[in-house]
Amino acid sequence: MNSRKEEILHTLEMRKQGMTAVQLAELLTIDRSNVSRYLNELAKEKRVRKINGRPVIYEPLTEEEVHVDTSSAVSFDSLVGVEGSLKVAVQQAKAAILYPPRGLHTIVFGETGTGKSLFAECMYQFALDSHMIAPDAPFVSFNCADYAQNPQLLFGHIFGIKKGAYTGAEADNPGLIAKADGGILFLDEIHRLPPEGQEMLFTFIDKGVYRPLGESVETYEASVQIIGATTESSDNFLTTFNRRIPVSITMPSLSERSLDERYEIITLFIKQEANRLIQRIEVEKAAILSFMLYDAEGNIGQVKRDLKLVCAKAFLHYRTHKQQSLLIRKEDCSLQVQKGLLKVKEVSDRLDQFLEGKGEYLSFEPGEAEVVWSHDPERNMQVYNAIEAKVSDLAETGVTTIDLEKLIMKDVDAYFETYVEQLAEHSIHKDLLPPDLWRLTNKLYDTAEKRLDRKFNEKARFAFALHLQSTIERLHEGHPIVHPDLNNVRKHLKKEFQVALDLSSIIEEECQVEIPFDEIGFISMFLSIQVCDTGKPMTEGVSVVVLMHGKATATSMLEAAQELLGTKSGHGMNMRLDMEVQEMYRQLLEHVLANKDKLKNGLLLLTDMGSLNSFADLIFKETGIRTKAISMTSTMIVVEALRMADIGRSLEDIYQNIMQSFRSIIRDNSHVPVSENKLKKAVVVTCFTGEGVANKLYQRIEPIVDQQAVEIIQMQFIERQVFIQHIDSLMEEYEIKAICGTVEIEYQNIPFFSAYEVFDNERLKVLQRVISDEVPMKKIIASLENTLTEVPDVSGLLIKLQRALRTIQEQMHAVVEPSVEAGILVHIAFLVDGILKGEATRTFQELPAFVKKYRLENDLVTTNLMPLEKDYQMQLPEDEIAFLTQMLLENKLQSPFKFTQNISV
Repeated sequence: MNSRKEEILHTLEMRKQGMTAVQLAELLTIDRSNVSRYLNELAKEKRVRKINGRPVIYEPLTEEEVHVDTSSAVSFDSLVGVEGSLKVAVQQAKAAILYPPRGLHTIVFGETGTGKSLFAECMYQFALDSHMIAPDAPFVSFNCADYAQNPQLLFGHIFGIKKGAYTGAEADNPGLIAKADGGILFLDEIHRLPPEGQEMLFTFIDKGVYRPLGESVETYEASVQIIGATTESSDNFLTTFNRRIPVSITMPSLSERSLDERYEIITLFIKQEANRLIQRIEVEKAAILSFMLYDAEGNIGQVKRDLKLVCAKAFLHYRTHKQQSLLIRKEDCSLQVQKGLLKVKEVSDRLDQFLEGKGEYLSFEPGEAEVVWSHDPERNMQVYNAIEAKVSDLAETGVTTIDLEKLIMKDVDAYFETYVEQLAEHSIHKDLLPPDLWRLTNKLYDTAEKRLDRKFNEKARFAFALHLQSTIERLHEGHPIVHPDLNNVRKHLKKEFQVALDLSSIIEEECQVEIPFDEIGFISMFLSIQVCDTGKPMTEGVSVVVLMHGKATATSMLEAAQELLGTKSGHGMNMRLDMEVQEMYRQLLEHVLANKDKLKNGLLLLTDMGSLNSFADLIFKETGIRTKAISMTSTMIVVEALRMADIGRSLEDIYQNIMQSFRSIIRDNSHVPVSENKLKKAVVVTCFTGEGVANKLYQRIEPIVDQQAVEIIQMQFIERQVFIQHIDSLMEEYEIKAICGTVEIEYQNIPFFSAYEVFDNERLKVLQRVISDEVPMKKIIASLENTLTEVPDVSGLLIKLQRALRTIQEQMHAVVEPSVEAGILVHIAFLVDGILKGEATRTFQELPAFVKKYRLENDLVTTNLMPLEKDYQMQLPEDEIAFLTQMLLENKLQSPFKFTQNISV
């Protein structure tokens, strides 16, 4: 959109009442005729409402006023995956619509960008086609997040406002329920409703009646089917909603979609762009593959935005060079998209069917029927219109064609940086910020201006107001606020930090919240926005150490990365296979201590295997230097780490970016102790159809499972790789304790129980122990309190041992039964007590041969027990380390599951 036109729309959105062209022209100091032209364009684009009269008044259209455009109405049949990944979801949705007499209220779960809004519109269209609602029945959409900080305004919007309900309520105002009467009300981000709003909504769901805000006597009736959507996972969702809303549907993430569906999604979007431009688009085969395989964390929504960007760049080249068609090459794609090509080898055998015999370029002709949904933010022509206007303006100056493209490309990149950011975020209507929040923001900034002797413009104040609104919300919800570089802020922004301390006291007093120190760091950065060039203090000096097994593995990988980047950053350390773990740690510690002054901003360890990964916590405890570790390192990870360190990114920033960018490579090796895992437990029940045997297994397992703590998930098993992808997706939200089914599968060290074993009473008891994962710590502590005489804090010792033992199991891929784990805990506790007493320990027969055979496992046990040795000033003998390793290896659960007969505690 033209910047002037965007400014006019923004101004209208900021005002509660409409404005005339004259008022806008005077306020923005723009020629009145130009303002009128832009307003008429906005009216044609259906972005504003034109109220005829003298003078003409213009108002912005609100989101809930947008109804389905029947000329481009969607349906379930138009969805990609209707017979694949969405088959069950569509069946559930149709059943919810057709349930007599007026359908069932429904909740749609799914990550951002999975298509929840589109799915809700499909349900509405199906209701129309099935004659479950009248042909003119409304579909009203509303995002609860927009009003989360202003409950009164939220209640008024949903239920209506009675005249005199509050100051300024001069007339009755019907709410969304009244507007949706006879149709469907779609509540996006429904989990953001505050408790009062939930109760009012539940009353309506239960009884079909409601009261507008300010109404104390009369109740109103309405026939409305509620469809809610949320990004929360179903197990974490409010139980009150789960109880009131009978149908729950889960939309699959893009990673759960098959390659066939991803190809169809991508080609559909490209066809849509060809239709909008009325121009043929040719796409290089490599670019198609990139989009099919890259990690799109924002799911389908991100794919659309990334495709829109690459189409915009192709349109710019087409427009400035007067080409016959738009050409999209691999080089035009963002780096993130291009990284998808790195996965080609992994799935090469499954790609031939898509692109075989189609040449190097695929052509997409305009003219096919376009099906989109009415709330699609990428549906508009803003970016293309912006390029067209820029081309026309600059072409009149007489610059050459090549220069013209370079000039505009800079603007396109800048435009898209803002454009994509806006599309990725939840819509926040600027006029919905509570008046008290504006007043508080201005009070804070007025104080800051006096104390810092500087001025802050309206943009800075507004940005902070949005931030403050989010902060207060997070604090009320109990979410932590963590600043990744607080010490650096305090060091470089001393004046701002002192002022921020005083401002935090004002916020605490007015908002009745306790502002943590990390938030004070963020406030300091806001106060520095118009002083510092970057808007935040630069962080330099994060040190990267590559630490790997082998004679020259680490140094060779580091040299390759340094040569690629043209840098000398980083340090490589090789661990010879005959070197002891303790010796390697000693060398690393010496390096850290010798360079401590250069490591003030943190240390990133890039390792190859789990035992070295454990050094991060030890280094932090011994030196106080913030240290992060990433295991299963590849050359690409080293390159990315060095690149970000060289440009001054913070340690936490580098770590999180690498973890996100290469999650598929390193997810299974990230160091998260089991005792700190907050994921809900689950057991997966599977068969080929997802029904039949799976239902019988479910009925067999259900009585032995506490479903408040463990969820039983039924899944279909058709093809091994697809099933594994489903398991990977589940592991983002669940700790999978076991897999039960008809098809044996060995994956991620998850115990497998066959259908036969599930129906065997003895095996079922073992499954129950594995699922419950209960180690009776209180009983163990109570029984050992008066027995371990040399240990000052028995409870503390056992908690540390449990944490270390579970980390060892995770890294060794040697999960043991809870009863076995309890036995090993007791054994180590007595061992520590005996060593402190000076008692003799056992001798392990053929120790050298055992250590040689199980070198990695032995090193893992040694490394993870090193903190215990430091805490109690003692050393565990090599023989006892070997016994512990042997216990874990001999008692680990096999996969496919094999029951071990002689387990004892």
